[in-house]
Amino acid sequence: MLIKSFPELDNIHAIAVPLPVQKQLITANVYVVGSGPVTLIDTGPKMPGFLDLIRKQLNRAGLDFKDVTRIIATHGHMDHVGLATQIRRAAGHPVEVFIHPGDLRLVSKESFRDNRWSKKADELMTWVGVPVGEIGKIKQHFASFSEWYDPVDPVSFLKDGDEFSGKGYHLNVIHTPGHTAGSVCLYESKQKILFSGDCLIKHITPNPFIEVEKFRLQNPEYQSLSAFIDSLERLARLDVRYVYSGHGEYIDDLKNLISGYKTHHRERMNLIRQALKRRARPLYAIIDDVFPFVPEGDLFLAVSEILVHLEVLMNEGRAELVAPGPPAIFAAR
Repeated sequence: MLIKSFPELDNIHAIAVPLPVQKQLITANVYVVGSGPVTLIDTGPKMPGFLDLIRKQLNRAGLDFKDVTRIIATHGHMDHVGLATQIRRAAGHPVEVFIHPGDLRLVSKESFRDNRWSKKADELMTWVGVPVGEIGKIKQHFASFSEWYDPVDPVSFLKDGDEFSGKGYHLNVIHTPGHTAGSVCLYESKQKILFSGDCLIKHITPNPFIEVEKFRLQNPEYQSLSAFIDSLERLARLDVRYVYSGHGEYIDDLKNLISGYKTHHRERMNLIRQALKRRARPLYAIIDDVFPFVPEGDLFLAVSEILVHLEVLMNEGRAELVAPGPPAIFAAR
């Protein structure tokens, strides 16, 4: 067992499937809510053996895919909605899939066709100074993601304040943008359980991803790190017994975890500013100052992480864009 067992709860079953590819995430967690019919919160990625592992866990709870009538995606990343289409097929009847409209583009057929890369992504990487050869490696890495999911069509939309209920449970939708623009958490009010997706993870600090195509969002002024901090503040006010995360172990100390996240992001902002104080330069040139080691395939994550922190530094008047580029030159203030 990679993680400790989840608490025994009425009408809630946790399915934690080991992730052999993204080992830093440890597991992809799927939650079964209700006693039949049931709601699935997330599905895990479309990887070999995942569907059978989920089926076996359902069977141990006296259930099967035919008992699933609803899937709620906490957000649109492949490791959370990748199996939705296969589960629909296995159920043998209509299964409604809910997602926030902010993440529709992540699960659409258009996204699948484009392998999650776009001309705007090329332009952004060039703008921050990433060499052409490295951009090519990032594109290849993104292309591999298409193996992890099938496009989800049709979907139904959910929004902040929506409620889902069934025998023995009541879920409240909380829109928590940051990790993605359409990320949501689900609060089960009867047992005070928060299903957090990737907004809260016990063993790592989640990434608020840069939105490459902000023009597609309902709010083109959206900034992911600022939104993420606001979402954390909102979650900290909840009365939560356990947090059931999208990856790894459950969390039983929500407020301390959130405090640690906020400290982490403030320290990272200071580290980026110190790097820019030494000399003005493109974002790509400060990666080594911020990250001692960037694993193969994680360059986009490193660029995204610095960009979202730079946005906040610039909002606060502690950094500035001194040359539009490409590559753009940033400096501390």
